[in-house]
Amino acid sequence: MQLGHWATTVAFLSTGICFVGMAFLKSATGQMPPLQGNRPFALAAAMLSSGTWAIGFAVIGVGFALQFTALSALPLSAVQPAMLAGLALLPLIAGIGLGERFGLREVVCLALAAAAIVLYARAASGADSFDQAPSVPLLLAAMLPSLALPAVLFLISDLRPKGAHERPLSGIVYGISAGMLIGAAEVSLVGMVTLDGPLRDLATSPHPYLFLTATALTAGQIQIAFQRCRLLIVGFLVIMTANPQMLLVSTALYGRGWELRAAPLSNLTGGLLLSFAAIWYLPRHERVRPTRPPRRRSRHRGTPSALDSDRRLPRKSSVRFPP
Repeated sequence: MQLGHWATTVAFLSTGICFVGMAFLKSATGQMPPLQGNRPFALAAAMLSSGTWAIGFAVIGVGFALQFTALSALPLSAVQPAMLAGLALLPLIAGIGLGERFGLREVVCLALAAAAIVLYARAASGADSFDQAPSVPLLLAAMLPSLALPAVLFLISDLRPKGAHERPLSGIVYGISAGMLIGAAEVSLVGMVTLDGPLRDLATSPHPYLFLTATALTAGQIQIAFQRCRLLIVGFLVIMTANPQMLLVSTALYGRGWELRAAPLSNLTGGLLLSFAAIWYLPRHERVRPTRPPRRRSRHRGTPSALDSDRRLPRKSSVRFPP
């Protein structure tokens, strides 16, 4: 990773701006009715009628534009660590901006992600430019699973019957499915960068249409996820799923990103393993704090209620005999 290059700064800021947009999406859920994945028209109406959601979606669009700018200047293997480094802004946005709480497991996951970023940056020292363009059938074969599988996983989790006393989920499936869709959108973004022709070549290419499809699916899924789960969990899973997916799929489709040497490949493998470990270690359920029932009191202050009087030991009653 070329730390002194302006594109790395742009890549870092692009992730932070996307997190700011996600915070707006999270805030918009408070004014929305309960959202469901099997009601797409009601979901679209709830999103499009919210001004806060529109602002957040526009901010995320700015983040994608900055990613495109960074990818146009440097190879993906050099830009990707800087995009992941933007994860450092997520605790600030979620904690200070939205007041979300942190646990020990979340801190450990952030530390694992930081170690993965270091290994990704070391692997980028052998970065190379793209040297191939995939055929349209190969591109569709690689992209369609990334679009269909997240939608299926999301609907299965969304339609699963919930128990009355079940602990609330932290959003693992929601975050991974949304991250896979964003990863598919970023792969299409990388494909648009590799096109050297004029705009008409972009219009005839499948990349922009795949990008719009992935973005539309992501918009609905991530909005439902934000209504039920914390930004810290969903945002962490989105970037930790999307960026490795973008790295692996784009490298396979558009050309190798590293020289075939042991050091870059070992660092890349270590970074991927740490990324998977960070995802695996996230809490599956939210902590539920026990609440005590309020103590019932009588109308007179300081007088215990009838329930409290029943709990007291009975006193011996005095029996009077007639004279």
